[in-house]
Amino acid sequence: MRTLLWVFLIISLSLKAQSVTLGFEKDLIPEGIAVHLPSNKLYLNSLTKNKIVRCNLDGSNLEDFIASNQYGYLAGFGMTIKGDTLFALGNSLPKINNKSILLLLDIPSGKLINSYSLNNPDFIYLNDIAVGSDGKIYITDSESNNIYTINKATDQLEVFFSNDQIKHSNGIAISPDDRLLYFASYTSGIRILDISSKKLVNQPNDHKGIDGMKFYDNSLVAIVNSRRDATLNGVYRFYLNENLSKIIKKEKIKGFAQVDDIPTTFDLDGGAMYFVSDSQMDLLNQETNKIIHSEKLENYQLSILNLKNKGVQSKRYCTEIGRFDLLFDDDELAGAYYLKHKSVLGSVWGKLKNKVMTGRWQDSDGEGDIVITFTDDFSFFTADYRADDEPDKWYKDTWHGALRPNDNTSFDFNGKTYRCE
Repeated sequence: MRTLLWVFLIISLSLKAQSVTLGFEKDLIPEGIAVHLPSNKLYLNSLTKNKIVRCNLDGSNLEDFIASNQYGYLAGFGMTIKGDTLFALGNSLPKINNKSILLLLDIPSGKLINSYSLNNPDFIYLNDIAVGSDGKIYITDSESNNIYTINKATDQLEVFFSNDQIKHSNGIAISPDDRLLYFASYTSGIRILDISSKKLVNQPNDHKGIDGMKFYDNSLVAIVNSRRDATLNGVYRFYLNENLSKIIKKEKIKGFAQVDDIPTTFDLDGGAMYFVSDSQMDLLNQETNKIIHSEKLENYQLSILNLKNKGVQSKRYCTEIGRFDLLFDDDELAGAYYLKHKSVLGSVWGKLKNKVMTGRWQDSDGEGDIVITFTDDFSFFTADYRADDEPDKWYKDTWHGALRPNDNTSFDFNGKTYRCE
């Protein structure tokens, strides 16, 4: 029993991202984020204050990087860093006389390198940005079906690609070889574009609700924050085929601490993922750009999530009988579950093949065989089991689990109550 308790504790600790409290103004409403590890700095922009702030990664030394409206900056959206250059998008939020801007800022000095603006009678909403290894820039417009770039000959923003199949794209990523672009389209899921031929190479899909998205280790990492069923929101990883042109698997890495949290974009450096756990955007009226219920604003929390594969992965499920923490080590699984009605622990272990674990269970009621069948993304399972003292009696489809979506002690799903403690 002591061994099981230690397993239970170790799994719990391994699932928690590091969190740093940020002491910026509570009405900042950050959307864009970027990390510059050489200087140990975190950069955030603001939807309400038209500025960019920064601090050390431990939350110390808070300061404005550019002041409100400096260099013509607008409400802050996507940001990224390439070398010592910070790329920052901004938009004026009202649709009337809307403007959009891209600033290139020198990180050591804070001085403006260049700026690009769009003044168009149509409403433009430059949302997120990706910069290739060759320095070429690609920008999504979440109000249209356009992708923008910079024409080096004219030194102006222009449309690079336009297609109804990528309407309302938000997050954007680029492959390391500068061959493919990935768009998080509101209407057709994650779409993949061959840059040289300007042809979409994959089909529409249901990978929707994505805000920020980046390429990482032959996969796409994304923050999903706008699914109708909020329990489906979270940090996801979409694995790609060898040619990087097709999504072959989806995995939910982590849920949000609270079901109503709204993280937006994020930054990656090495295997570390940096994001603000809740932008508090639900307290912003985007039509007026004014805060609603300012008394509800809280300090922002920087979450740092390690994405590196250490050989062992852990998942935290909620079931009808209580919490179930499970370790995956290639094809071997081991875990501990809690029988809440008896206040005792149980254990399972076995082998995984084709999303099905075949193994053993043991608790205060006895021991026996168990078969756990997972969905493709491992977000849900169904278990069949039998006891050694009743070898001919299988209990079919009697135990179920869903990945824990937040820090609540329970939630309802498909007509059942799932307990998380």
